[in-house]
Amino acid sequence: MISKKHVVTALVPVAVLSGAGVMAQDKPTADAAPATGAVEQVTVTATKRLTLVQDTPLAVSAFSGKDLEKAQVKDLSTMQALVPNLSVEQHGDSGGVHVFLRGVGSTNHTELGDPAVAFHVDGVYSPRPQGATVLMYDLASVEVARGPQGTLFGRNATAGSVNLVTAKPKFGDSSGSFGVVVGDRNHIGVQAAMNVPLAETAALRIAAISDRQDGWVEYQERSYVQPGARKYGASDQQGIRTTLVWDPTENLHTTTALEYYRDQGTGNVSLMQTPRAGQKWNSALIDTPGALDQDNTTFRTRIDWAITPSIELSYIGSVSSMSRTNASDNDAGVSPGFKQEHRTEWSRFDNNTHELNLKSTDDGAFQWIAGLFSINEDNKIRFDIDISTSPVVGTTGPIIVHPVADTDTAWAMSFIQPQRTLSSQAVFGQGTFKFNKEWAITAGARHTSEKKEDVGGRNWVCPQFGATVGTGGHLIGPGGPVNRETCNSDYDDALPAPDYGTWPGGGHNDGKTEDDANTYLGRLEFKPSKDLLTYATVSTGFKSGGLSDGGRRHKPEFLTNYELGAKTELFDRSLAINVAAFMMKYKDMQVSSIEYQSNGQQQLVTSNAAKATISGLEAEFSWRMSKADRFSGNFSFLDAKYDDFLTCDSALLTCGGAGNEANTVNLKGEQLPHAPKFSTTFAYEHDFTMPGGGLVVPRAQVHYQTRTKLGPFGDISPNASAAARATPDARFQDAYATVDLSLRYEEPKGRWFLEGYVVNASDEHVKTDASWVNGTAWTSFYNPPRTYGAKMGYRF
Repeated sequence: MISKKHVVTALVPVAVLSGAGVMAQDKPTADAAPATGAVEQVTVTATKRLTLVQDTPLAVSAFSGKDLEKAQVKDLSTMQALVPNLSVEQHGDSGGVHVFLRGVGSTNHTELGDPAVAFHVDGVYSPRPQGATVLMYDLASVEVARGPQGTLFGRNATAGSVNLVTAKPKFGDSSGSFGVVVGDRNHIGVQAAMNVPLAETAALRIAAISDRQDGWVEYQERSYVQPGARKYGASDQQGIRTTLVWDPTENLHTTTALEYYRDQGTGNVSLMQTPRAGQKWNSALIDTPGALDQDNTTFRTRIDWAITPSIELSYIGSVSSMSRTNASDNDAGVSPGFKQEHRTEWSRFDNNTHELNLKSTDDGAFQWIAGLFSINEDNKIRFDIDISTSPVVGTTGPIIVHPVADTDTAWAMSFIQPQRTLSSQAVFGQGTFKFNKEWAITAGARHTSEKKEDVGGRNWVCPQFGATVGTGGHLIGPGGPVNRETCNSDYDDALPAPDYGTWPGGGHNDGKTEDDANTYLGRLEFKPSKDLLTYATVSTGFKSGGLSDGGRRHKPEFLTNYELGAKTELFDRSLAINVAAFMMKYKDMQVSSIEYQSNGQQQLVTSNAAKATISGLEAEFSWRMSKADRFSGNFSFLDAKYDDFLTCDSALLTCGGAGNEANTVNLKGEQLPHAPKFSTTFAYEHDFTMPGGGLVVPRAQVHYQTRTKLGPFGDISPNASAAARATPDARFQDAYATVDLSLRYEEPKGRWFLEGYVVNASDEHVKTDASWVNGTAWTSFYNPPRTYGAKMGYRF
């Protein structure tokens, strides 16, 4: 379909007249190529075949690399306005992000959690949510499939999937490109790519990027930081990718890629929703400067063997390793005498994936695919929390971060998990039978079996909850010891300690869980003309069950989606419109939250807590209004509500026990978080032809969305403290609009360009979450403020 997809309310009546798709083919048909004045079409692999977006019978948005460049997209978080119902929530701990599609997502970004939106690079699954922050560079396209993708893509695609398609080497082509970007906050970025032919049937492509920018969160007076410390929000990212394509025979095609990515930024920090008097909104009282050091190394390979002219066997495999250390100021400086520092002292996440599939490649009436898939993970981590409180804090000088008085509280927790494993296998199959040119039917199913296990984990408290310096309290300190002599167990320390090597004693984090899941898809397609495709689909998806700290188990969650869709091209293919209406039934929804145990310890726990119904209408359009004018956009209406969710607002209220029954409520009928009732994006470009043939291209993009909840709870309970109730809208992001602008000059032959841009020109302060910190103040993570710069690119 379209290189960029978005929609206009006025076009809904036209789009709603359509309803289901054609059978997928391995190669787009020749007559599908856009004519002069037609919208550009992008191919996708959402059906595990190469198809044009307009010929793909599901809700999928696709963008070419050039589209992403024009929209100033460099990672998933900067792409969310382009995709209907996509929301990305920033977070400080673990360098993670929370991704939501159609109101469905996961708020557990740790090694314990699984995302609800599956993330892929060239069809290879990335299990860690930190993978969603990877820089997007040298891409052929990005595709976002909305709705459960449980049959072809399996686990953790409950809400949908994102696939980055990297640019591939070309035979017999010596070419390359490079670009430079400079901007505010000392932003400087450089990227380059080179295509190198090695033989008639072999070619190599090398692409690299470096991107650095200072942070945007100012230090408030009295912050305890060293001179020259970087501000939160700083980026320092590098990546390099080498891709080799080799066709040893006519029937054998191989692609191999080795990719390295490193992030040495500062991460993000939450900010007070109501700043202190005289302080800027984008400032914080910091006692732990942000630090992140994360690197990913991935090897991917794909082998396609045409066994016969009508059958192809494919192997898709990967091996990847990610390590990370980071530190963050979790208390956000809300209380000058209180400090809570979070640190990942060390972590490593190793995984490998394997897929073998066999599929038809001819033009017969029956098209099919069958396959096997497996993924194995082996993860380990040490995560520390240091907490201190000084009752007496002066009004001048630096804040106290090293307690010394007998009445100062100083204690710490350490979570050490030396082995956390996953083994998951699946078998799947899907077939499409085309009755005639108009009608086709598709059916598919997948069975997944997986095991998760935690071995030798320990939870430590050093030396006890709420201890003061006078009673032996102390902090661990970065990299400090964790053993029986310095820490207490959160279990009965009098019990004999099993021999777990360097982790004696401590609270146990051991457990096993096994799950089996069946997912399916059924679809009816109707194509009354070559420019109109309609479909009706029922599909299911699931997200893995798992273990929380202490061995607590949660079950998988399941989603069933009923969807009607239509894709059409009008006015000699100058206008493309895609629309989808859906209803999703959510069962055993996994909800992650901090729970306070009877001994006072905090634990991140995931529970199966809710049922929900999500209904909506999405539309996207791309309109080539004239040879010089392009107008594109999207809009969505969403009604996402809990059907049943019995819970307690543990952030503000005491939960459980006699006398606290009134604090338990059922959120039935309440709106889900990150599910605005209405959102829309419009983008407009015009080509001004200059003397000599060069083009000047102004571009404007506007995004608007209505008021949004930022967590399960919206309104603050009347049982909460007066301080918490003083800001009744703290857990909402009010309706807002953002504007992005750019002005581009392209040389007549398209070999180079210059561009100036401004993102969030209206400087909106957009919250992505809300937290009540230390019983003192509401905080939120925010999207970055206004950002501007200039860039140039050259192709040779």
